[in-house]
Amino acid sequence: MREEDRRFLLELSRRYRFSFQQMRMLIEQSIDLSLWDQGSLSMLWNDEDGGNLSGKPRTKAIIDAVSQQIDILRKDPTDYSDFTRKPKTTNKATHIETLGDERLLGRCPCPVSGEKTRCCNLLTLDVVQQCAFACSYCSIQSFYHKEEIHFAANLAQRLETLELPEGAWHIGTGQSSDSLMWGNDHGILDALSSFATKHPQIVLELKTKSGRTDWLDNTSFPRNMVASWSLNAPTVIRKEEHLTASLEKRFAAARKAADCGMPIGFHLHPMVHFTGWEEEYRTVVDEITTRFSPEEVVMVSLGTLTFTKEVLKQLRESGRPSRILQMELTETAGKYSYPVETKQQMFSHAYNCFPKSWKTGKGPFFYLCMELPQLWEPVFGYSFPDNASFEAAMRRHYREKVFPRS
Repeated sequence: MREEDRRFLLELSRRYRFSFQQMRMLIEQSIDLSLWDQGSLSMLWNDEDGGNLSGKPRTKAIIDAVSQQIDILRKDPTDYSDFTRKPKTTNKATHIETLGDERLLGRCPCPVSGEKTRCCNLLTLDVVQQCAFACSYCSIQSFYHKEEIHFAANLAQRLETLELPEGAWHIGTGQSSDSLMWGNDHGILDALSSFATKHPQIVLELKTKSGRTDWLDNTSFPRNMVASWSLNAPTVIRKEEHLTASLEKRFAAARKAADCGMPIGFHLHPMVHFTGWEEEYRTVVDEITTRFSPEEVVMVSLGTLTFTKEVLKQLRESGRPSRILQMELTETAGKYSYPVETKQQMFSHAYNCFPKSWKTGKGPFFYLCMELPQLWEPVFGYSFPDNASFEAAMRRHYREKVFPRS
């Protein structure tokens, strides 16, 4: 928290008897305004909003007036036109090979177990811990080692003896780090390629925001390895996805991978509700459908920002300038995200931008990532009754795309 904000809150606390909850909310609001570069709490606080009230009713009335002004900022699409602050970032990081006592295999980070969200039962393979990108909405840098990239030692040997749970078929490697920004450093891709070859029943997905392509020149991959790119609107990439490849470089890398015969996919995730979002996301979709054929693309997922309370706390404590939290935070299935109406509007717009030729059996598998079942029907015109049927449909489509019949 800025020193002037801290002093202002201390002065207010002497004049008003804030409850614990009120003080916590004011602290969060003060931090948010600072990170958003939207002024300060002292600019919004007006004693006259208390009117003729006294005591607790007066305090509540003033706080409510402040909250109403902040709610306006949250409810309107985020305006990035005057946001020029950037966090301090570094490309320097120490590469460390760990001894191999960390767990490699994990589970899909869906908000909750059960049927509250549609979950594809993804397994995760965490062969690297920490990311050198600096996306403002990502919590990886808070979870792992500061400026230390930990690579699993003896990876090839460990993967050779790794036991997969019964029914495992889809494994992703982009949960604890970006999958392709490291290329084949430390022999990562060689080891993963051997692992995928040994387990032809699985689809191994490498998810990235990188534009790096040298790994395509020096490593051979089995058909069941899929490279996928997380895409976003250019404004979001410039303002919030720091140090990542530009949209053009991501597309160029995906084009090269497809030209090399590698199955590819795209994740329009996280979609952000900002001024101009409709036009920019339409442009992203137009680029996909112009540069690639529907037969080349295995999947297209749509998703948006979701945060746990702990991640919200970590993002505020990071002090990184960002307007990513200048949004309505509605609790849904154990996490905080946009209201359902906003999500439906964004997802429907993106899906409707794809031509009909992309929505046939030969096109990609479209799905919503970690979202409520009730969103599927209004977005896609169809839904799945449960997670098992969703997973079965995804599995069938992926296998047909990865191993097409001659």
